[in-house]
Amino acid sequence: MSANEATPVIVVTGPVGAGKSTVMRAMSGVLEGRGIRHAAIDQDYLRMVHPYPDDEPFGATVGYHNLAAIWPNLVGYGVRCVIIADVVEDMAGSLAAYTAAMPGTKVTVVRLDVPLPLVLQRLERRENGPSGLEWHTRRAPELQGIMERNKIGDLVIDVGERTPTDLAEEIVRRLDLA
Repeated sequence: MSANEATPVIVVTGPVGAGKSTVMRAMSGVLEGRGIRHAAIDQDYLRMVHPYPDDEPFGATVGYHNLAAIWPNLVGYGVRCVIIADVVEDMAGSLAAYTAAMPGTKVTVVRLDVPLPLVLQRLERRENGPSGLEWHTRRAPELQGIMERNKIGDLVIDVGERTPTDLAEEIVRRLDLA
């Protein structure tokens, strides 16, 4: 990548339980193995402020503001790629927010398409306590429907039973990241 090229930002999305964070970490491993200086960011952690504002139940704005605050540090460090795990429900709004937070980037949204029964199975293994499981098992099909209706994703990857590393390799290859 030349100094004049936009830094690729890959936003890995999907419903809760799709494996966004896991695939983000696997992509980080693939890029590390190829010597590509990059950052891997789970947007959930950048917006982990409670309580959220009443008009913003998931704290997206605080997450984007925190991302904007660290972006100059990543540029200064010379990252050549950023991988972000996040839920994207609105392509235009998310692209605008990411581009505003990280000037000089080209944002690509990659949606993990996971069969709902597999998502629910993953949530049962992951979530502790009945209230968390109940909320997530309600939210997963809702998000899946929103993402399909809104045609979320510049690239949609069929997950099936594939490993995170297989998915990461495919994303890196298809987006020509390394």
